[in-house]
Amino acid sequence: MNSQTRPLPLGDFKPADQWQTHVNEIFYGIQGPGIHNHFQTYVSLDHRLAHALAEDYYEQARKRPDDKQHLFVMEWGVGNGNLAGCFLTHLQSIDTEGRVYPHTRYVLCDFSMEILKGARNNPRLKQHTEKFFAVRIDAGHMDCFRKGSVDKIFSNEIWDDLATKVILKQGNSLHEEYLQPLIDPNLAVGMNFEQFAEWFNTKNLDALKAWPHALPLIVWERSYQRVDIDDWPHTETLQAHVDRLEEAIPVPVNLGALATLKRARHLLNDNGLGYTGMDYGMYSLRELNFAGRPYFNLYGGQYTFMVNFELLGDWAQAEGFSSVEKEYQHRFVGKNLNDRVISVLELVQTHHGAHDMAPWDRDILMLRTLHALNTAYKSPYRHKMEYPPMEGTPDTSRQQMIELVRTLNIQGVPDTVAYVTESEVRRVADQLASLGYDERDYGSLFHGSGEPISFVIMSFR
Repeated sequence: MNSQTRPLPLGDFKPADQWQTHVNEIFYGIQGPGIHNHFQTYVSLDHRLAHALAEDYYEQARKRPDDKQHLFVMEWGVGNGNLAGCFLTHLQSIDTEGRVYPHTRYVLCDFSMEILKGARNNPRLKQHTEKFFAVRIDAGHMDCFRKGSVDKIFSNEIWDDLATKVILKQGNSLHEEYLQPLIDPNLAVGMNFEQFAEWFNTKNLDALKAWPHALPLIVWERSYQRVDIDDWPHTETLQAHVDRLEEAIPVPVNLGALATLKRARHLLNDNGLGYTGMDYGMYSLRELNFAGRPYFNLYGGQYTFMVNFELLGDWAQAEGFSSVEKEYQHRFVGKNLNDRVISVLELVQTHHGAHDMAPWDRDILMLRTLHALNTAYKSPYRHKMEYPPMEGTPDTSRQQMIELVRTLNIQGVPDTVAYVTESEVRRVADQLASLGYDERDYGSLFHGSGEPISFVIMSFR
C-alpha cells in the first residue's frame, strides 16, 4: 500500500474501553432509531423471549403479598419498544385474576431521546398507554430514582456496548489492549480529513450526522501494554479470575456491565424481583479459554465487546447479590415453550449453499424459508415484514423478492432473528428439503451448537 492510500490515524492509541465508548457515543448519537437498520436482536420484532420474561416475572410477582402497591419495572436501553410492548401484552393476557398487571408500571430508560420517541410510538406498546413511562437518562446518572424503589430491571444487549477493557496474560504479567482508529480518506468521497478528524475527536454529532457512512470505514490497529490491575474494581475477584485464564488469549473485562450491577443493587428493593440481563459472549471459563474465539464485533461503525459472563457472575456475588442464575437464552425460551428452539438465521446458515450464494440469492433463500416455516408457525401478533432488496440486486431477483415479501403471512415468523421451535421446523421438513436443507445439518442445532459465543440470560437477586 503506498503512502497516498494508507489509512490516516484519527487519534492516538488509547485503552480499548476509551475508544469503544467514544465511537459508540457517536454511533448512537447520529443514528437514533436508524440503529435498528444495522442489527436485530431477539426482541426487535419477535415476541417469544419477551413472553418468557413476562411469565417468569408473573410467577415471581404473584408470590408477593397482595398489598396493591405499584410494581415498578425498569428497562435499560429500550431498543424499539417491542420488548416492553410484548411483555405487557402477554402479562395482561396471563394475569386473568388481575393480581399483577394492574399494579405494574414499566419505566423505559435510555439516553437517546430519538430512541425513546421511536419506542413510545411502537404500536404494541401504545396499547398500554397508562402503564409505561419514558425517561431520558444516562445509565451512569440515575440519582433521580430513590434507593430501593424498583422491583424489576431488564436490559437486553447493552452490556456489550458498555465500557470494556481487554486483558491478555503472558507469563506472570498482564497486558491491556490499546486501540487506534484510522481511516482511508480516499474511500470517503469528498471528505476533508482534517475537518472530519476534528469532528470525530470532539464528538460533534450535528456535523457527523452528514457522515454516517464514514464510521464503517474506520479500521482499528491494536497493541498491548503491560498493566497493573491493583486499582481496577474488585481486584481480588479479578485476580482470581485471571489466575484461571489461559495465556495469550484476549479476554474482555466488562467494567460497564459491572456498573449496571452496582446501580441495580442500589435501586432494587429488598423484596424485589431482581435484575435480568440478556447478551452474547462467553458462557463459562471453558469458552473464555477457547483459542481463536472472537471477542469483539463491528456493526456499521459501532464497536461492541463480547460479555465475560463468568466474571460478571463473580462480580455480582462480590457486589452482594445472593442469587446469580445463568442460562443459555435459547434454553430459557425453549423451556417456556416446552420445546427446543433455534433462530431462523441459524437455520439458514446450515444450508449447504448459503455461504457461496450471491447476496440476493441468499435473501431469496431466506424468504422462501420463511414461507415454508409460516405453514407451521402462527404469531399472536400481526406484522407485515419489510425486506427491501439490497443495492445491486438484479431486476429479476428484485421482482422475485418483492413478490415473496408481498405474500408473507402477516401472522408468520416476524423477523429473520426470531425463534422457531423444533416441532415447527420438523413439520415443514419436506418443504425445507426441497429448498436444499439437510435435516442432519440443522437437527443438531436444537441440542446446542457448541460454539464459543452464545446468547445468555443472567438473573441477579
